[in-house]
Amino acid sequence: MPMPVSVIESYDRYFASRLYDQRYPRANPSTLAVVLEQLGRQGRRVLDVGCGNGRYAEALLERTPASIVACDISPRAIGDLSSRYAAHVASGRLRPLLGDLSVVASSLGPNEKFDLVIMLFGVLAHIYSRALRGEALAAIRALLRPGGRIVLTVPNAARRFSREQTAARKLIQAGHLEAGDILYERASDDGVVEMYYHLYSLKEFVQELEQWGFRIRQVGAESVLPESGVVRSTLLGKLDGVLTTLLPLRYAYGFLAVAEVANEEDATEYLPPPMPRPPAPGKAE
Repeated sequence: MPMPVSVIESYDRYFASRLYDQRYPRANPSTLAVVLEQLGRQGRRVLDVGCGNGRYAEALLERTPASIVACDISPRAIGDLSSRYAAHVASGRLRPLLGDLSVVASSLGPNEKFDLVIMLFGVLAHIYSRALRGEALAAIRALLRPGGRIVLTVPNAARRFSREQTAARKLIQAGHLEAGDILYERASDDGVVEMYYHLYSLKEFVQELEQWGFRIRQVGAESVLPESGVVRSTLLGKLDGVLTTLLPLRYAYGFLAVAEVANEEDATEYLPPPMPRPPAPGKAE
């Protein structure tokens, strides 16, 4: 099936309109805390997949000694990232790459591997289709050192885009979208930007990671409140931190997982397992 919308074109328009910066001016504090914790355990080489114009890369450059390879398929996003953090690019701590994971793989030396990969704010869910999402996870696994980890987030289908899910049913039945897919819009001063998303259940999220050679170490909520409010308001951010601790995971606005590369003997042909009971939000196994 052809891609329903051009993700490159959509995100170029999104970044050019400055709507993204207005809605998401900084990193989600709770997500960033998980990334910082994992980076402390895992080492200093980080791959930021779908980095945008750098709201997580910026925080890592400021708070850690990490070296970061940051890739995105949007020329506008990579251009903004490169100019904003030109000093870090010049020093070699930040390497912006325009393109997908195949570009990352081709840019590395034969023994270069990452300690940590971050794929945040639903980047995986913007990849169409299920087969290509699987290929992306397999490519990430190949880029991680043995025992390396990934931190990633996806949107919770039970909390997001109910109207768009209803509208997508006919497209799914006609074979233009896959189950769980939606199309949605973002309005800016420059017009309407069409977007694609795949919405996840917790079960599908866990199974997809395990299918592609990862072992789940932690599952929690990316946020309970909409992230645009959480990152723009200190008060809402604090409230969200309390809610993610108190509420069951089914109320998550998005799911966050920390997963590590499974042993080779564990990464055999996948048969869907019974749904595991996830660890408590924010706590490792």
